[in-house]
Amino acid sequence: MPESSCARYSGYDGELNRDLFASSADCIKVLDLEGRLLQLNAGGVIALELDTPEQLAGAVWWSIWPEDTQALAQHAFDSARMGQIKKFHAFCPTAQGTPRWWDVVTSPVFDAFGAVREVMVVSRDVSELFLARQALRVADLRKDAFLATVAHELRNPIAAATNAAEILKRKAFDHGRTAEFAQLIQRQMVHMSHIAEELLDVSRIGRGEISLNQQRVEISAVVAEAAEQLQSGLAAKAQRLTVHIADGVPAVNGDHTRLVQVVGNLLGNAVRYSDIGGAIAIEVSQQGGMVELAVTDNGIGIPAENLRNIFDLYAQVHKSPLRQGAGLGLGLSLVKALVLLHGGSVEACSEGQGKGSRFTVRLQAA
Repeated sequence: MPESSCARYSGYDGELNRDLFASSADCIKVLDLEGRLLQLNAGGVIALELDTPEQLAGAVWWSIWPEDTQALAQHAFDSARMGQIKKFHAFCPTAQGTPRWWDVVTSPVFDAFGAVREVMVVSRDVSELFLARQALRVADLRKDAFLATVAHELRNPIAAATNAAEILKRKAFDHGRTAEFAQLIQRQMVHMSHIAEELLDVSRIGRGEISLNQQRVEISAVVAEAAEQLQSGLAAKAQRLTVHIADGVPAVNGDHTRLVQVVGNLLGNAVRYSDIGGAIAIEVSQQGGMVELAVTDNGIGIPAENLRNIFDLYAQVHKSPLRQGAGLGLGLSLVKALVLLHGGSVEACSEGQGKGSRFTVRLQAA
């Protein structure tokens, strides 16, 4: 084997090697030629969440890996035993069951005559990096789905408005029909304007450019305005909206327009994800020094695995990218951002698929 093909170690007797072995934060193991653990450094005890190094004493190294990774680890050991350095990365939980991802290097340790006498394994915990990369991949997939949704949401109103304008050009009908087409175009323009405003709001919030016009705001007025904006949607699906505002609920300090946007987005979600004839409720009460507003529906609910990420940007729990009418996945992200700007909090609750949902906003009482 060429001299440059691998590093040669003469053991751990030298002071420098002892210091490196003892002080490294990486998990360093020394194995015999059967793969049994001979030595484990202090960093390895911590990284593997062991009580003592003796917990793994004499264990065959690849046997401590998950079953689907054992062959990979054994192959890396065999390569090192044959005098080659081998690298791989894989998942393996700690002794306490904590999920961890590792970058692993297996290296031969040579004796004074050039024969492999032991195998050294250096495992570095790269869980943080792995999870960050995974999050970036998920974000990239969400972004692609979001762009497809934006294109779909814009295509329909653009097509409808274009067709209406084309018909208007022919001038082959009476004033009544002209007014109908004009109203159709206006509705589609309002829809596209709403999409543009949501996109701009997300951009402004991301750059920290949203400012609040703080004043004393009565929540009852906010609820009334948001409900009025959603009346056509409620009527179209014959849904029942009940509003209960407890006596003596105090005002809050906030931006009236932005709070209407918060309640409107929550109410709009309830309308969108509830069936025809569904029941939706808005309840406002005082809890200590907080004003609590809850929007409850008996709609399709939220799967437990999606609750944690429901307020994430582009999160679209109930849809494929091309499902009509399910929104851009921006509304709840905007709700969270605006509520946080008001110094409040928002949470989502659901007992699962088909069991409705409840969104609760808490704001400091004025």
